Amino acid sequence: MTNSRNPIAVGVVVMLALAGVLYVLAHHSHGSDDTGGGTLSAADRQALAAAPVERGADATGPDPSVDPRDPAAVASAYVVAAYSLRDTDSGHTNRRAVPYAAPGTAPWTVGTLVVTAPAPGTRTTAAVTSVRQVSGEETDTRRGYAVTYRTVVERAAGDGDGGARYLLLVHQIDGRWLVAGDRVDDRTDGQVGEP
Repeated sequence: MTNSRNPIAVGVVVMLALAGVLYVLAHHSHGSDDTGGGTLSAADRQALAAAPVERGADATGPDPSVDPRDPAAVASAYVVAAYSLRDTDSGHTNRRAVPYAAPGTAPWTVGTLVVTAPAPGTRTTAAVTSVRQVSGEETDTRRGYAVTYRTVVERAAGDGDGGARYLLLVHQIDGRWLVAGDRVDDRTDGQVGEP
């Protein structure tokens, strides 16, 4: 009978020892300066002396000349609103594209963080150069659009770089198309498929 209890007792002792080692390692590896792999600690934020970013002014509403039932027009209006900047945008988010965003859209996809605002007395306007559908669903409830644009700096010499965005538009029950996703368009092959 003694031989049959030894393997169980040894197993319990080994499991308790292993649990103790894992507990010590878990609590020892997280020091006060450890950020957990993605966020900044309070000490990191102080060292960086980052200026706080405040919420920008709420949008006044969609442009009345934009047909909300035309997804290409909505995609174009969204890019113009989101990526046109004013000198007063410094330290704030640009929320002028919110009227073109689908309800319940994740907050980090609507409201462009303005890192560098235009110089005082100037503004940067996004001018859409092309809008093309690059993906969609058979039910025609979701479409992806590639929107390219250039930036025009008003009251300053030269034009900005511009860029390309990939927007996901979702058909609403009331017939409107609204933006549910926005990211840099890094695709160059123009593949068609679901987003």
